[in-house]
Amino acid sequence: MKKEVVELRKKMAENGIDVYYVPSGDFHSSEYVNDYFKAREFMSGLTGESGELIVDDEGAYLWTDGRYFLQAETQLAGSEIQLMRMAEPGVPTVDEFLIDLAKKKPGFVLGFDGRVLSAAAGKAIEDELTELGASIKSDKDLVGEIWADRPAIVPSKLWDFPIESAGKSTEEKLADVRAEMEKKGADYLLVTDLMETAWTLNLRGADVAYTPVFFSFMLIGKDKEDVRLFLMDGALDELPGKKLPDRLSYVKVEPYGDIYKAVGELPEDSKLWLNTASANYTLYNSVSGNVDIIDDSTPQETMKIIKNETEIRSTIGAHIRDACAMVKFIKWVKEAVKTQPLTEIKAADYLEACRREQGAFDLSFETIAGYNENGAIIHYAPTPETDKALAPEGFLLMDSGGQYMDGTTDITRTIALGEITPEMKRIYTLVLKSHIAMATAKLTPDMTGIQLDSIARQPLRNVGMDFKHGLSHGIGHVSCVHEGPNVLRRVPTPIDIEPGMIMSDEPGMYLDGKFGVRIENEVLFENDENGFIVNEPITFVPYEREAIDPDLLTAEEIAWVNAYNQLVRDSILDKLDDELAEFVKKETEPLEK
Repeated sequence: MKKEVVELRKKMAENGIDVYYVPSGDFHSSEYVNDYFKAREFMSGLTGESGELIVDDEGAYLWTDGRYFLQAETQLAGSEIQLMRMAEPGVPTVDEFLIDLAKKKPGFVLGFDGRVLSAAAGKAIEDELTELGASIKSDKDLVGEIWADRPAIVPSKLWDFPIESAGKSTEEKLADVRAEMEKKGADYLLVTDLMETAWTLNLRGADVAYTPVFFSFMLIGKDKEDVRLFLMDGALDELPGKKLPDRLSYVKVEPYGDIYKAVGELPEDSKLWLNTASANYTLYNSVSGNVDIIDDSTPQETMKIIKNETEIRSTIGAHIRDACAMVKFIKWVKEAVKTQPLTEIKAADYLEACRREQGAFDLSFETIAGYNENGAIIHYAPTPETDKALAPEGFLLMDSGGQYMDGTTDITRTIALGEITPEMKRIYTLVLKSHIAMATAKLTPDMTGIQLDSIARQPLRNVGMDFKHGLSHGIGHVSCVHEGPNVLRRVPTPIDIEPGMIMSDEPGMYLDGKFGVRIENEVLFENDENGFIVNEPITFVPYEREAIDPDLLTAEEIAWVNAYNQLVRDSILDKLDDELAEFVKKETEPLEK
């Protein structure tokens, strides 16, 4: 058994814990986390962002979703940690597994660090297990006790986000938030999601990988001057006077860890609005029993996903520059692979350099660069151990994005590095058909997100194929590239699709051990002249012309691709040098049957 698991079991015995749970997450339920919070990765070896580990005296079990099955098989090999493939037949959920344990082992004690588990998840586990006689110790960070070289949390420096990109002042946002608080009858609003605090205050930081946010909690009262911001020591060091900008002079800054005490001291009979999907279990349990809790999505969660006109205009500008970076990369990799040794990591590094030339200050997520069989691993990211040499043949799947001062980008292109097989061409074209199906769908008011997901999957399902990841996710504005709750997948969408949302269109197909294909644009949802909700692409990069089989496309699909190609030309040709412009013209010549 992996030595970390053996050491954890010793700590469990010392603390009277029978089963220990290590979820993925931080104190704010973030998708991407600071290195300090990668406890599940440290324990298991799985580097993907999705995973949950349970250890007892009989074994160790790692749950992850379909994006990481192949990656987990490789990274767990030899560890004796059992892979639990989420949503596969016969595989219990974490909750079901714990319930079964509680029935087999009456009175067992479950331990976890309640600060890295959402209140919603913690409450569900507590309700289920205590009913069966089990007990919980949620104040035990046992992984921290065995992680000798755990990275420290060094808070990043806050910076002021320009109104020219935000489009709306903090005062305007707070007024909208308080209007919603009044409707709910809430005296206080607790904001725990890092993206929501950054959005509300028009501030940014760099505490979380690829996401320009900062560790903080915010407590908003009904009074205009009642805003308390709980920050880590050092977060203000690079701002003038080591204080918040003058426009936020009414915001009271307090120590980060004092939030637990603050919610415990709220006035009796007051009403506190929080979201248990984001607030951590320990924080939720710190609220005084004399305070009424309103558990619901915060106003910011839904406000930030509808982009204002300034955000939309800014984001399109960022995508034009990002497209210039992408076409430079695509031309380079197609040519360089014929004359010099290249690997997945070298390709990813060159693409990052292209983005930074265009003004990106960071990536928006770890670049997925999978050549041939590695491209079949849905969220594969190359490491020095897996870094595959490229050759002038086959497919290179590049899923990548950048953080710019005026927008966040996310794009996938599957690139033919040379000769490709008829099977590759067929799969690419089928995925393109699925991509076009979402792009051309029209939503009526009675349609749901799951219906749009089904429409997009239909071209693949018609030939007995499908993909295990979601079709679409929301994209934050200079924020998290995976913004919710507006997502499209094979389960009901938690929120209606509305004009002003910016989301992805990214179907794929993956043949284990052979290759993968994914095609992704970002799209802006808007109303057409007939009142339907439609989407317009705001990604301006050619598709892989030599991988398209026009005979598999309908006349309407060919017309759509040709119209998209013209959009690419109109958007970026005048931003490119002559050589790159000629390359784009060639890649966007009209398709014909």
